[in-house]
Amino acid sequence: MKPTRTRARAVVLTGILGAFAALASLAACKRASGPSGPPAGQERGDCRPDRTCEPGLECLSNLCVRPPPADCRKVAEQVSFLLLDNYTPHEQRAAFLTETQRQCEGKHLSKDDAECLERARTRAELRECPTALGIGDCAKITAHLEKVRASSGVDAYLVTAADRVISRCKTEAPTLAFEQCVLSAATVEVVERCSW
Repeated sequence: MKPTRTRARAVVLTGILGAFAALASLAACKRASGPSGPPAGQERGDCRPDRTCEPGLECLSNLCVRPPPADCRKVAEQVSFLLLDNYTPHEQRAAFLTETQRQCEGKHLSKDDAECLERARTRAELRECPTALGIGDCAKITAHLEKVRASSGVDAYLVTAADRVISRCKTEAPTLAFEQCVLSAATVEVVERCSW
């Protein structure tokens, strides 16, 4: 009986070793053929070596995933409370809401990004959010106004609308509409017509 038991063990052991060899060669073939999923940094692909992913994606467990999206309608409403006044005509308010919601969706804001925007109670707090919506860029405004002021021939000691806007930009956040108005202005007089 002993020889058959030994022979049976040898057959089982040979089968187990064969299975391990087959798995090892399969793993080696898979590694040699390269990755089969999306490229690194893309959705559902591995994270890049510096643990980053494409914009709108987050690196979790070395996998690039899209976080839960923001409620962009709610974000647009909150931003409108901060950037529009009570007397804004209904058509302008509706256009602002539509545009802000489009920006939110276009930037693929996550729930975490939206949380900052929804918590903001002032324009300054809104400007501090990682992804601010509806806020003008004071650096662009200031650079443009410096050019307008220099080309206008206004006395350097005279305080103009451009100077007041530059000063205000240091402490307050202008709207995107204000930025667009200022950037289209060719003279200091036109800047005075732009609504903060």
